[in-house]
This record gives sequence, C-alpha cells and structure tokens, in this order.
Amino acid sequence: MIDRGEVMSEETKLFVQYRPENADSEPETPAWLSGADALVMDPCGCTPERFAELPVETALLLGGDPERDAGWLEVSRCYWVCAEGLEETVRRRERWPGLNWVPQLTVYKVATSYRFSGPAIGEGFSFYMPDTAAIQGWRVTDADRSLAEAITRATELGFASLWLHSEQAETRGKGLDLEMLEKARGGPLAIWISGGAVERRHLGNLARAGGAAAVVVADTLAREAGVARLRQALIASVPLQDYPIHIASREAEAGHL
Repeated sequence: MIDRGEVMSEETKLFVQYRPENADSEPETPAWLSGADALVMDPCGCTPERFAELPVETALLLGGDPERDAGWLEVSRCYWVCAEGLEETVRRRERWPGLNWVPQLTVYKVATSYRFSGPAIGEGFSFYMPDTAAIQGWRVTDADRSLAEAITRATELGFASLWLHSEQAETRGKGLDLEMLEKARGGPLAIWISGGAVERRHLGNLARAGGAAAVVVADTLAREAGVARLRQALIASVPLQDYPIHIASREAEAGHL
C-alpha cells in the first residue's frame, strides 16, 4: 500500500499530443513544446529527423508498426503504444522484444440500471433494484473485463506502465476521471491517464489527488495554457506536517510573573 503523503510527493510527468503543422501552413517554431516530458504522436505524421529538431527527448508512438516505421527504431528514447489490447501488446513485445511496449486501454464506467423486483407477495411492495453488475464500476473495452482484472492481468504480463484513457471524461470535457484513477492507483504499474483535461486547473486537481505517473494532454491545451504553466499545476502542494505544541503549565507561568 502506498502512503498518501508519498503519493502526493511524486511528480506527474506531462505528455503532450503532437500533431505537426500541415504542409500548407506557415512553419512554426517548436519552442512551445519546451518542458514537455514526452510527445505522443502518429509515427506516420512525423519523421525521426523532424522529431530530432524538437526540444523533447522522448517519443510515444501511438499505433506504430516497427516494420512500417523502421526509421524510429534508431530513436533511443522511444515507446511503442498499442491500443489493441493487452494480449496484442504482448504479441508485439514477443515479436520485437528490444522495444519498449506500453498498452493503452479505454476505460468506461458502467451506467447503473434498475430492474423491477417482480410481483409482490401478499401485501408486500414491488420495487426497483439496481443491477449489481453495473455497481461494480469501471470496465475496459479490451475483452470487456473489469478495470481491476485488467490491471491484474497487465501486472502478470510484466508491463511497467499502463495508459488508461477515459472516453467518457473526454466527451464531458470537465476534467480527468479522478474517481477511476482512485481505483487504479496503488499497485506496481505506472499509470498514465488521459481524457477530459481541457483547463489548467484540471491538472491541479490531478496533482492534489495524486497517483498518476503521467498525464496526456492535447496540443491545444498545451498551446493555450503553456507547457510551463501546466507543469507548475502538476506540482502537488506539500502536505502539512504535524509539529508538537508545548503548552507551559500554570506553575511555570506563575514563576515568570
């Protein structure tokens, strides 16, 4: 079990989704990316040569294929993100064991539904009962298993990091799914979280909650708020420490009169 104070003292890394400018647009300076810990990108949309010119050392290739994207094999700080499930990520890791593979899972919360209890017996009352399966909470689209089962399986398969994306939070646009994170943290996996962060304060909320090794934000937020300000928001406040308070006795006070 991870101590609460220890969790809050950990630094959450900032990963920025990067989409290079269109060929028809004016060339932009990459200075706005300075300070990001990694860039999430489509390897087909950015060449290794272009990435080498950016002020970020680590690339997270979403949907990359080592055969098709062979040029990226020469990039030392590179992670290959697979969004096709845990088992498929394992198969790719076995085929290319020298690469860093990270599974990305889509997480959703089951909507609570109710069913009628049936006809009443005698003078009893009929009522609606919540579906216990829905109360279990979060599930992942991969094999339609519970979030807890997915985390256990990812740990058994030997992954060090797991990216959890909430499409529901992404659609709402009102902040990251911190309730889901509460269920996922505390284990050996480094949890990356995404979906729903559209304002700087949403990262501040994440910092106060703790438990995420990294957060992935859209390039639009990074441009508007500024990477430096987003990183500042991710610095959690140091928890207040308890200091002993010594209260003098009445006899001691009387001695000083």
